[in-house]
Amino acid sequence: MSQERKKLIKELDAAFSLFIRERDKFKCICCGKDRNTATIQCGHLFSRVSMSTRFSETNSAAQCSGCNLLHEYDFEPFRQAYIKKFGQKQYDLEYVKFKQTTKYSESDLRELIKYYKDKTKKLQEEV
Repeated sequence: MSQERKKLIKELDAAFSLFIRERDKFKCICCGKDRNTATIQCGHLFSRVSMSTRFSETNSAAQCSGCNLLHEYDFEPFRQAYIKKFGQKQYDLEYVKFKQTTKYSESDLRELIKYYKDKTKKLQEEV
């Protein structure tokens, strides 16, 4: 992987993460802690290893650092909270998407960075 591609993925990870946390109002999907009581991260239902769901808005939710770490060892609390928020049908669709292969060009990555920065800005302006 080229250095430019690695840089773009890192930048997109940051832009996407901020969008998810803003969208979810910095509140953990699992335990309800917010940015006043915990460090809030962007948790992924299915691993970021799969590029097909890495930047999927319905594969991601705000999580406190404790719940996000727990997710690595115990999938069930996030799975249950996810299904409560998005539904079983969406869970099943994400799983299918997770198993697919997706490749992004550098141009795709740049467009997604702009897209998520713009979406985050709109959310921040609404407050």
